Amino acid sequence: MESEFIDWLNTQLSQQSAEDCGIGDDCAVLPAASATAIQVISTDSIVDQVHFDTRIHTPAEIGHKALAVNLSDIAAMGATPSYAVVSLIIPNHWKLELVKELYLGILDLADTFRTQIVGGDFNRHAGPLTVSITILGNATSTELKYRSGTKYGDAIYVSGPLGGSIHGHHISFQPQIALGLELAKCPAVHAITDITDGLVIDLASLLTDALGAELNEDAIPLRDTIANRSDAIHSALYDGEDFELLFTVAPEFELDFNSTAQPTSIQRIGTINDSGEITLVASDGQIRQLSKKGYQH
Repeated sequence: MESEFIDWLNTQLSQQSAEDCGIGDDCAVLPAASATAIQVISTDSIVDQVHFDTRIHTPAEIGHKALAVNLSDIAAMGATPSYAVVSLIIPNHWKLELVKELYLGILDLADTFRTQIVGGDFNRHAGPLTVSITILGNATSTELKYRSGTKYGDAIYVSGPLGGSIHGHHISFQPQIALGLELAKCPAVHAITDITDGLVIDLASLLTDALGAELNEDAIPLRDTIANRSDAIHSALYDGEDFELLFTVAPEFELDFNSTAQPTSIQRIGTINDSGEITLVASDGQIRQLSKKGYQH
């Protein structure tokens, strides 16, 4: 249902561009307060049995993820987080100590990334735990990165290993704020997003007009928990919730890996072309077209 709803929403709301606010990016860009300094805003909700499992994950881990997914959107725009509001819908059977532990998980990560919690809402019900956070960030208009910036011939990069996030990465990951800011300063970086629904479907969100992409199977980094599985590459392509940055770069530009902000696992995984499709060059040299699908919420 999610993809169908988004398709419908695209017919009702305007798409964001460098000139106009709208939907289609990891954050909406608010009207500029000045010629250079602007604000971005994003929101995400996470729900028990969809994005986490209260039978397995601690309240602190859930709080961490609730803010981390929002910070990942800020990173994908090349922005710096500033403020957040937190809305909690707590199951009736939860005790106060559990709520406190959840909130401390949020506050610990907020402190790490200097994000001030400035309000929110609290409700109880008979349903599952739901945490919704809206986050604000600051950016420079000349450095902001839109998904629509991808160009023909760009190299495709990913910031780290993919697949198997369900084994723990999805709940404990650290958002790539430092890397996002560094990429934002580089004019050769044309577009950025974070991998939430899966490599293929999130890569598709960077493709405009008739652009397509070719991925190299042997270049896609795999998370250790799946590296030896026969379905490892399928997992890397479609699992989602990796929260690594996916970005496109002018082909003639060489990324500098000497910066401490950049993880050593950054890998070039493919090239933007004009095919209108996303294909994979397999280890045996065979080329196959990939379905533009991913994790469905």
